[in-house]
Amino acid sequence: MAYVGLAKPTVAKLDESAGTPKYTDGFTCGKAMALDIGPQYAEGSLFADNKKSEYDKEFKYADVTLGTDTLPIQAHKVMFGHEVSKEGESGTSIKNRTTDSSNYVGLGIYMDEMVDGLKKYVAMWIYKVKFAEGQESFKTKGDNIEYQTPSIGGQAIGIDDNLWKETMIYDTEKEAQDWIDEMAGIKQAQTPEGGGESGSGGDSGEGEVSGGGDESGKPGGDGTEDEGTSGGTTGGESGGEETGGEENGGETV
Repeated sequence: MAYVGLAKPTVAKLDESAGTPKYTDGFTCGKAMALDIGPQYAEGSLFADNKKSEYDKEFKYADVTLGTDTLPIQAHKVMFGHEVSKEGESGTSIKNRTTDSSNYVGLGIYMDEMVDGLKKYVAMWIYKVKFAEGQESFKTKGDNIEYQTPSIGGQAIGIDDNLWKETMIYDTEKEAQDWIDEMAGIKQAQTPEGGGESGSGGDSGEGEVSGGGDESGKPGGDGTEDEGTSGGTTGGESGGEETGGEENGGETV
């Protein structure tokens, strides 16, 4: 394998309370600069008759180090458990307390790989990792420009079924990005519960409320002729209450 790129580090908070992993509060954690994954193993050997007769090696955890160009504000809350709040019109307060505890998160990222002259996109998802903030270094400006970028480290362990990492290989970059967003719960969060285009309201759904009309489109209550025309008639022509926003926008996800 020949990796030639690294992009889109994505982090989401892990919730295992329901028995299966669920991820929320997903976000892109800056721009990727480096990722190091170092699996650690427990080893054991058995010697008999003056030679090694048995040997076993089991996964314990993996050291994970992520370098990015910046740590977004969300990272302080989702990853490290700090209190984040708005202050004034443009200020943001991040309070670090001695009692703060980092959260378990999922980490996704994808790499460009060259295979027989063809580019593939290798998307990776680490199911359960806890990061800790590293050393912070700051320097004043000098004759040359020096960039100070953050690097965070943590450990990855397995979830209930011992799964700790999954890899998907795609032909397109979009497929890799979409898979990572789906694992992080970002695509589900972006899907409107009202039912997309058919359940987004529309003129037919508004007729039931603004015009107060019945199925024939006639104004009811205190609605005036104009209100009945703009609201009730529209609702009537599209099927009144039966098709006006309630059924179309109901269970579609």
